[in-house]
Amino acid sequence: MLTNLHPGMSVFENERGVCILRLHYDADPNKAGVGQPKTYVPEIKRELSPWALAQFKTCPSPSYFLQELEVEFEATQGEKVYFLYPEATLETSFSIPPDWTRYFVLDPHPGVPHAGLWAAVDPWGDVYCYRELWPSKIYGKKGNTPADDNRVTPREFVEVMAWLESDENPENTHQGKATAERFQERIIDYAARGFGHTANDGADQSNYQERFEAAMLEFALDTPHFKDCIKQGDAGADVVNEWLKPREVDDGRNGWVRKSRLHIFQDRCPELILQLNSNRRQQLTPTQADKQDPTGKPIAKRNHLSDCTKYLLAAEPKYIPPMNTRSTWKPAAKGFSY
Repeated sequence: MLTNLHPGMSVFENERGVCILRLHYDADPNKAGVGQPKTYVPEIKRELSPWALAQFKTCPSPSYFLQELEVEFEATQGEKVYFLYPEATLETSFSIPPDWTRYFVLDPHPGVPHAGLWAAVDPWGDVYCYRELWPSKIYGKKGNTPADDNRVTPREFVEVMAWLESDENPENTHQGKATAERFQERIIDYAARGFGHTANDGADQSNYQERFEAAMLEFALDTPHFKDCIKQGDAGADVVNEWLKPREVDDGRNGWVRKSRLHIFQDRCPELILQLNSNRRQQLTPTQADKQDPTGKPIAKRNHLSDCTKYLLAAEPKYIPPMNTRSTWKPAAKGFSY
């Protein structure tokens, strides 16, 4: 460190002579709590001003506070990417009313099973992840994806989708009436358009998005075209965590309770819950830490359904009255979106 310019501001110089200015919240007298009593927080071994203490109480973990407020970027190394609140997020499945607005998100892969996530938005804007499909040998179990994992073609995947969304599926019975599902949007990871030429799916050499859409038309699925997902990079996890954060709501039965804006059916989405609990950030060994700065990026390992959740929430799902539920959008050309 070269010098302290101002409380909360410090200048550092690395071995290459590059100067870095660190701006801490103490640079703001109101946030620093000048003249106000401070509170010792044993979890982080620091005395915090009233403003900082209020921020600490809203953070999902002490290390998250250290990274975001205390400017200790390495604080979350090796930690979970998503902060799941079981008591506020996990739900026992129930019959989704047919007037709720539904979305489907697909994360296709050429080497591992494709991943699909179904979600519905209630009239108050809360999102419910009510079904998933990832036909792997280790579905819902911890471990690495096996080299000989199940190989599922786009058509086979869509064939299962067709039954799951049909009125033959008991899940789609509400108040004694079976109703096939209708969708506002179907969202896809646009990397699908780069897959397909080596797939074991017959003589057809079209890309994966084209194959999925052709099969969806064949099986007469509602809204048989995809829109491109929005990829937000590292910020995508922050968006998911904002939806997972509990807030106080009056549920009409038990008074004020803590509930997330994102709800997950724990009996129907075990793989999504496992991934949200196990996805972690990169952790550097002592030798690596001497040579490079931590990136803070999630480790790209078994994150298919958690990626679907990012794409879903990046699309800003909304409740749309039933009269306008069905999307009339069609792609400009086969296999393409925007």
